Amino acid sequence: MLILAKNLMILASAGSGKTFQLGNRVIGLAARGTDPAQIVALTFTRKAAGEFADSVLTKLSEAACNHATATRLREVLDHQEADFPATLERVVRALPRFTLGTMDSFFSRIVRGFQYELGLSGGTFDLIEGPRAAALSDELLAAVLGRTLSSGEGNEFLHAFRRASAGRENQGVLKPLRDYVNRWQARYQENADIEWGPRHLACQAPEAWEQHKTQLAATVRDHLDEIEYTHSSQQAALEKCIDLIELHTIGSGSLGVSSPKLLADILEAVATGDSPLAVKSHKEFIIAGTCGDALRELVELAAHCELGAAVLRTRAIRDVVAVYDSLCEKRLRKRGLLGFHDVKLLMGRWARDENARLRREAVDFRLDSAIHHWLLDEFQDTSRADWLGLLPLLDEAATADDGTMFIVGDKKQAIYAWRGGDVRLFDEVSDRYHGGLETFTMSESWRSCPEVLALVNRVCGDLPTMARLFGRVASRWEWQDHFPAAPLLSPEKAGESRVEIVGKWEERLDRLAGLLTELGVGQKAMTCGVLLRGNEKAREAAEFLRTHGFDVIEEGRRQPAADNPVGIVISHFIQWLADPADRFARGVLAMSPLATCIMGKGDGYWSNAWEHYSLQVASLGFARTVETLISDKWAQWSDFGKRRAGDILSALEAVDQENITSAREAADWLRRLELTQSPGIAAVQVMTIHKSKGLGFDIVVLPEVPADSLPQAQYFDIAESDDWITETPPKWARRIIPEIRAAEERWEDEQRYEGFCTLYVALTRAKRALSVPPLVANELRNLAAGLAA
Repeated sequence: MLILAKNLMILASAGSGKTFQLGNRVIGLAARGTDPAQIVALTFTRKAAGEFADSVLTKLSEAACNHATATRLREVLDHQEADFPATLERVVRALPRFTLGTMDSFFSRIVRGFQYELGLSGGTFDLIEGPRAAALSDELLAAVLGRTLSSGEGNEFLHAFRRASAGRENQGVLKPLRDYVNRWQARYQENADIEWGPRHLACQAPEAWEQHKTQLAATVRDHLDEIEYTHSSQQAALEKCIDLIELHTIGSGSLGVSSPKLLADILEAVATGDSPLAVKSHKEFIIAGTCGDALRELVELAAHCELGAAVLRTRAIRDVVAVYDSLCEKRLRKRGLLGFHDVKLLMGRWARDENARLRREAVDFRLDSAIHHWLLDEFQDTSRADWLGLLPLLDEAATADDGTMFIVGDKKQAIYAWRGGDVRLFDEVSDRYHGGLETFTMSESWRSCPEVLALVNRVCGDLPTMARLFGRVASRWEWQDHFPAAPLLSPEKAGESRVEIVGKWEERLDRLAGLLTELGVGQKAMTCGVLLRGNEKAREAAEFLRTHGFDVIEEGRRQPAADNPVGIVISHFIQWLADPADRFARGVLAMSPLATCIMGKGDGYWSNAWEHYSLQVASLGFARTVETLISDKWAQWSDFGKRRAGDILSALEAVDQENITSAREAADWLRRLELTQSPGIAAVQVMTIHKSKGLGFDIVVLPEVPADSLPQAQYFDIAESDDWITETPPKWARRIIPEIRAAEERWEDEQRYEGFCTLYVALTRAKRALSVPPLVANELRNLAAGLAA
C-alpha cells in the first residue's frame, strides 16, 4: 500500500492501526511540501480528533529526534528525502490553520465564515446545542400550544396534532408533541419532497372496518358447517376467533397479541397467501370455500384499515412537524440560530435547490482554492447529510491534479445507523470514483493477542453459521480472518479468551465481580473494560462493582438529576421552589434526609421554608443555596453521591451565570441535564458497547452481549422506501400488506447487520483477555464454548 496514493480508501479492521495510517498520510503530505493549512482531516468526536492530532505531533517529534525512527518512517512514506525537523516546524506553525476536527465543527466553521453566501442573512450565526437547544424547542412548543392557538396557524397545528395522536389522547399534550418533533423533524427536513402517508398503498379508511366487519363475520359464521373439521373442538375455537376479530378496534393493535394459537395461524395463513387457509387447532384442518374467502376478506379488511389509520396519522404528523419546523425557520434559523443538524442540511441544500446550488458554488470556489487534501475517518459513521455537505468539495479534490482524497473506515463497525451512519456510502464512493480510487484492506491487528483473535475469527468469521441463523443479510458481512502483528506473537504477550454460560442478570453480576477478583483487576497494572448494551445496565454494573470494592468509572451519558437518590432529592428541591403546591416534590423532600435541614426543628416550618429559600436564591443564586442546604449531609454520602451532587452544583452555577432567576427555568434545566463521561484511569471502566468503539483494554468482559432474537419487531414503527414514508400498522397487519412487509424485511436486514457489527466491536476491544457470558444465540454460544474448551 502506498500511503500517499492520490485517492485512497482503506478498509481498516479493528485494531489494525487506522489512526497510524491517518497520521502517516498527513505527515507524508507535509513532508512533500504541502502547506498543512490545505489539509482537512475530519472524524466524529473531539476525543478522536485530539488523539489524531497527538499522533501526528508525537510521530513527527520522534522522527525529528531519532534517526532509526526517521529511517523507518521514510520507508513507510516512500520518501527518502523527508526532513522531519523542518516538517515538524511547518506543522506546528500551521496549527491554528490546520483543520483536525469533527465533521460538525468543520461544517459550523464554514457556515460561520460564509453565512450570507449560503443564504443565512437574518442574523449572526449562532450554534445552539444541549440544554439551550432543548429550552428553545420547548419555548416554541409552548408558543404553539399557548399564545398562537387563537391564530389560524395555531388552530391548524392543534387540529393536526389531534389527528396525529388519535387514540392516544391519554398521554397528555406536551410529551407526545415533543416526541413527534424529536422523532420526525429530521426526517421531515431531509424528506419533505417524498410522500408522507402514501396513497398508492392498499389501505382503506379506518371507518370501513365498522361499516363492513359485521356482514363479513356473519358470512363466515353462516358457512362454518361446510368445513371438514378433524377434531370436535375446532368449530368452537374458530367461532371464538371470529368473535375476537369482529370485536377488534382499529388503532388498538390488540389483534394477534395474546391471541389463541388458531387466530395466529389464521393471520399467518392470510399473510402467506395460503388458499385455502391451512390452520391447526389440536389437529390440522382447512378453512375453504365461501367461509375461507370471507374470513380472508375480513382479516385483510382489518389489516388495510389499520394501514389506513397509520397513513392518516403519518399525514397528520407531517402537518404537525411542518408547522413546528416553520416556526423554527421564522424564529430560529432566520435569526441565525442553528443546531448541528440544521448546519448539515444547509451545507447539503445544494442537492435540492437550484438557488442553493448556485450559492454553494460560490462558496466552494473559495474553499477549493484553500483546501486541496481531504482525510475522512470512521467513514462507516458518515450520514447522508454529512456526505451531501462534503460531496462538491470531495469531487473537486478527487479529480483535480493538485487534490487528494483519503477515506478510512470499517464496514464491520457500522453501529451508528440509528443516528444516521450509512454504511452503503462505501460502495457509492467506490462506484463514483471507479478507476480513480485505490482500495486497500487491513486485517493485521496491533491490539489483540492471538488467543483473543482466535475467538473473534471463530465467531465473526463463521459465515455458514451466520447464514443459517440470519439468512440473506450474512452475505453483506465481508470477512477476512484477523491475525496478530509480529510483536504480539511473543510469549509474554500471550492471553486467553473464555466463554461462560451464566444465567440471570444477578448471577452475571456476581460472576463479574468474582472474575475480576480472580484476574487481579485493581491489584495489577492493567486496564479492564466491562461493556454492556445500555446505560441503565452500565449504571447497575458500575454500582455493583463499587459495592465490592472496585475503583470504577462509567462512560456514557449520565443524568445526575435523575439517576441517583442525591440528584433526585436536589432536583425535587428546585421543583418545590418552582411550585410550592407540588405535593409530589414536597413529598420526596419530606421522606429524604434533607427534610430536617429544610424544616428545622419546629413543626409546620414548611409554610415559611419556601419563602426563606426563595429569598436565599434571589440573594445567593441556586448553586450557593443548594450547597448550603446539603452541607450538613455531605459527609454522609458515598463518593458516587458526592460526584452526582457536584455535577448538579456545576449545572446550577451555569444557570446562575446565565442570569436565570426563575426556579421553574432552573428545574427545567436540571430535567434536561445530561453529561458525557469519558474514560478515566480507574481500574474498571464500565460503558456501553457503542461508547467503547475506538478504545482497547487489557481485559474485556461482556456480561450482556445480546442473547435475545434479532431484530426486535416492536421497534419497527416507521416504514420507508425511496419515495414514501409512513407509520407502521401492528405487526400482524404488516405481514399482510406486501409493501410494508418488504419495508420491514429491509429494516430487519439492517438491524441484523448492526447486530453483527455490535458483537464484532465488543469482541475486538480486548488486548490480552476476553470473557464472554453469553454470546448472541445458542449456536454461536455453543460454537464459542467449544473453542474455549
